[in-house]
Amino acid sequence: MTTRDIKIKVTGVQSVAGADDEPEVLELETRGTYSEKNGNRYIKYDEFIEDVEEPVKNLLRFDEHALQLTKRGSVNTVMLFDCEKNSSVHYVTPVGPICMNICTEEYHMEQSEKGIRIDIRYCIDFNNDYITDCSLNVTADYEGV
Repeated sequence: MTTRDIKIKVTGVQSVAGADDEPEVLELETRGTYSEKNGNRYIKYDEFIEDVEEPVKNLLRFDEHALQLTKRGSVNTVMLFDCEKNSSVHYVTPVGPICMNICTEEYHMEQSEKGIRIDIRYCIDFNNDYITDCSLNVTADYEGV
């Protein structure tokens, strides 16, 4: 298994159904590691949340077809982004659990000698009621390239 240091940027955009408000944009830039094992690719990084001491440990496991995001810490969840199947998500937060469904509409992963880019477009529903359109963009640049 090869491991490389990376600079990672994660951008999430949420547009709430029926709202005229601007979309909510969350950005995180940090350092992490990239590795490959048994045909899967992995990115690990820590996410620091305001007023929480311990970081949330994030693991992205992905290939050309899908991405699984696992969060452990003050936020716990496993989210699957796969265009071929919808997924149910149990999102445990400091204020309580949330159960929702994810429908992945687009997934694109591109890898080059400089790094990786992942673009996902998906929607979230709760009790079969559409809630929001979302996008998740991950850019991982290899250190020293």
